[in-house]
Amino acid sequence: MNNNSDRPADELFTGVDDVRDDDSEREPLLTPEDRPRGILTPTDREYLCGLKEYAQPQTDANRRQDIRERVVNGLKDFVLLSLFLEPDEREKIFEELGPEETDDVLAAMVAFGYLGLHGDRPRLETCIEHGVLQGANVDKLFQSSGRATNVDVSIWVDYNTDIEKLYRRFEDGQELTDAEIGALVRAGEIGGDEIEELVESPRGFPGVFAGRGSVD
Repeated sequence: MNNNSDRPADELFTGVDDVRDDDSEREPLLTPEDRPRGILTPTDREYLCGLKEYAQPQTDANRRQDIRERVVNGLKDFVLLSLFLEPDEREKIFEELGPEETDDVLAAMVAFGYLGLHGDRPRLETCIEHGVLQGANVDKLFQSSGRATNVDVSIWVDYNTDIEKLYRRFEDGQELTDAEIGALVRAGEIGGDEIEELVESPRGFPGVFAGRGSVD
């Protein structure tokens, strides 16, 4: 990891004149807490929140690269933390966070992993299973009995239905599932007459059927 990231901005970047704090051009996404560095430095946080911009593209690229390096190495450190940090030290960390903030940061970690895996739920399920299994056995590494042997994680993501898009598909005569038709009914987009047409359609009801548009 590049230790130059700890140096002041005027040493880390070429040309202090390139650095500007500009609140007038864009609103910050949020205001970061004033706290010591973690994986990110205070300047990293300001940059990500939109409180700091760089006039030179190379300076901006340097900041992004430094953030990537810090995050990659910070994530790798969790292997050491999960295996070798003393239990009482680990407890102090979560005590300092408190229950509510602990839940928030753990949820953010899962969200970051989900985004990094491009929403690959089976892969994320496997990662969480392995992590829970490792955590359950971290103090039983040299025991032959009493070890956790299996963890089951199932993730289901339910999205709000785009009713307008579904209705356009229905109007165009595209195939819809019974669940999609049910969503249109509950939304009041189709009623008894449309349902009767579907029941009488060659495709049958329930099941998969087409809307009222022509289908070749």
